[in-house]
Amino acid sequence: MTFAFPSARIGALLLASLLALAPRPAMALTPEQIAEIAQFKTVLAARGDTAVPVKFVMTVLGGGSERQQEGQTQGTLVSADGLILVPGRVVSLDLSSFGRGSDIGALAGALPSAKSGQFRVRLPGSDTWQPADLVTRDTELGVAWLRLRHPSGKLAFVDFSTPATVAVGTQLFTVMRTSDQFGAVPIVRAGYVLGETSSPRHEWLVDGSPGIAFDGDGKPAGFVDVDLAGLVRSRGSSGGVGMDMSDSVYTMIPAERIGRVTARAAVLPVVKPTDGDGDEDTVPAHDAHASNPPTTKVPAGSGEPKSSH
Repeated sequence: MTFAFPSARIGALLLASLLALAPRPAMALTPEQIAEIAQFKTVLAARGDTAVPVKFVMTVLGGGSERQQEGQTQGTLVSADGLILVPGRVVSLDLSSFGRGSDIGALAGALPSAKSGQFRVRLPGSDTWQPADLVTRDTELGVAWLRLRHPSGKLAFVDFSTPATVAVGTQLFTVMRTSDQFGAVPIVRAGYVLGETSSPRHEWLVDGSPGIAFDGDGKPAGFVDVDLAGLVRSRGSSGGVGMDMSDSVYTMIPAERIGRVTARAAVLPVVKPTDGDGDEDTVPAHDAHASNPPTTKVPAGSGEPKSSH
């Protein structure tokens, strides 16, 4: 027995098969997508050379022992002569602060502390890791400054004199530099301003990446970082079961304030290395067993660090 299929049906099946195999035309970008791509390119072109990777050696003290480990973070050039802004937590970290006000507060005295030295910076277009020295640290704002020991020529840097206008919903762009694995190239990560707070100080609550954040024109919006101790305490107090994620955000200190404290830090001397060979950075001998290196203390509302040098 034979079956005959209508020719119209066969033609329709063949046409459907050919259409499925044919290459599909690219979807046209919307005006919003085109504008966002342009912002990425603008920020990368304007700020790509200000992002620098920073290596350091962290010494952890606790339980009567001392151990060292290497680390790496992101820094931002904030002056033409090699001043670099970094998160304060990479300079020193008091782990006992994680327990204050939480259920692990009783163990706070047993938790270790850490401090760093031997800072090295890789500038854009260079394969050399150049030595840098600690200038000072602002313990209130959680930032610190390093200075290149041997800067060469004028470097690209972030100028805070023309900050971005920020509001809830503002899109943020953070420039970072990859590790050697990807050739130390600059990349841009995007985020948004989610909210605003005045407790314990005026800050923006953001979804973003640590470091200096910019608007779409490349103007600095502020310094983004995570309060590790506060995050640990918040999660501990929530009990975990409720999964309250409202505090799982980064904070951004406004660019105006970062600019003020950076201007003060720029005129301070560095903490001199004391190892004797002139090329290795270590904590000064008189501070070798202190929980923190020399820091700056910012009086409430002043926004101006005072050196402890």
